[in-house]
Amino acid sequence: MTDILGIPFTVWGPSTLLALVILMLLWGKLWTDKAYQEKKEEARIWRAACEASEKARAEAFEQNKVMFEQAKATHAVVVAMFGVVQKRQSGGTEHVLPLAQG
Repeated sequence: MTDILGIPFTVWGPSTLLALVILMLLWGKLWTDKAYQEKKEEARIWRAACEASEKARAEAFEQNKVMFEQAKATHAVVVAMFGVVQKRQSGGTEHVLPLAQG
C-alpha cells in the first residue's frame, strides 16, 4: 500500500497522517488491542450464555414431556375414580377393572 485514497504517502504530511489515524480511531475503523480483547471476551461470554440458555431450554422441554405424560396418567385415574363414585351414588356398582365374564 503506497497511497491513501489514491494520493501517495509522500504528499501527506506527518500531521495529516496523524489526523487520519485519529479520525479512523474515532470512526471505529481502527481498534486498540485492549478494545479488541474486551470485545472478544464479551463475545465469548455471550456465546457461553447462549449455549447455557439452549441447554436449559432443551432440559425444560424434556421435563415438560415427562410432566405431560404424568398428567395424562393422573387424568385417567381421576376419571376412572370419578366414574366409580358416580355409579355408586346412583345406586349401581361399578368396578374400575371389568369383571371377568364366564
